[in-house]
Amino acid sequence: MKSVHLILVILVVVVIGCMPKEQKSEESLSKFPEPFATALKAHGGLDTWNSYGTLQFDEIYDGDTVAHILDLKNRNEMMEKRGQYVVGFTTDSIYYYPNRDSFPSKDPRFMHNLRFYFFAIPFVTADPGTNHETLEPRIMQGVACNRIKVTFGDDVGFAPKDQYILWFGKEDNLLKMINYSITYHDAEKAENYNAIVYDQWKDVTGLKVPTEMIGYTWKNDTLGDVRYRKYIDNISFSKERPDPEIFTQVGK
Repeated sequence: MKSVHLILVILVVVVIGCMPKEQKSEESLSKFPEPFATALKAHGGLDTWNSYGTLQFDEIYDGDTVAHILDLKNRNEMMEKRGQYVVGFTTDSIYYYPNRDSFPSKDPRFMHNLRFYFFAIPFVTADPGTNHETLEPRIMQGVACNRIKVTFGDDVGFAPKDQYILWFGKEDNLLKMINYSITYHDAEKAENYNAIVYDQWKDVTGLKVPTEMIGYTWKNDTLGDVRYRKYIDNISFSKERPDPEIFTQVGK
């Protein structure tokens, strides 16, 4: 009888010990609209996303490959196009190899986290300072979708006037499309949308991540012409954060 009693006590302690973590997770999602919270779970969960410190992936476009390494805690980023350039982005500075002229962008700061952000939706749209509004469901390419509009606080990021509309399939709760505006150079363009369609997903260490992004124009509240098609490969996550020197000591 004492053994049975001891086993019961252990089970009770184990159950109680597990409860706060689960409750904390539920509370962290309770601040979001239900369709958005459900979509986060369908993509692997916010807790899983937050458990990682490093993300690596290759972006492939028109036969060119750009490798990305990110510190997921502070969003520092290194981009490398082999044989041409390496650039490191931190919150305050940009570092180039072999020199500034090797990086083709006219506005390098604009490129910091640009591709990462589109890759990491919906998780990054749960960051502090994001606001979420449930819109009426709509049909996108024959798929019924829930829609969430995302806006930002006035002091969030380099372009706080940007807007996103996320389309999640009602059946699988996975991201099907986003509308997005770019206000980095012009805050008056907050509702001038383009679109990206997502229909290829891959399970990577507990998270569903896209392997293809198809960019479209957005005309008359519907998809227009294809603008580009980008592929994502060699995706990996790790718990440890990257060595911070890789972002400042580029090319060394």
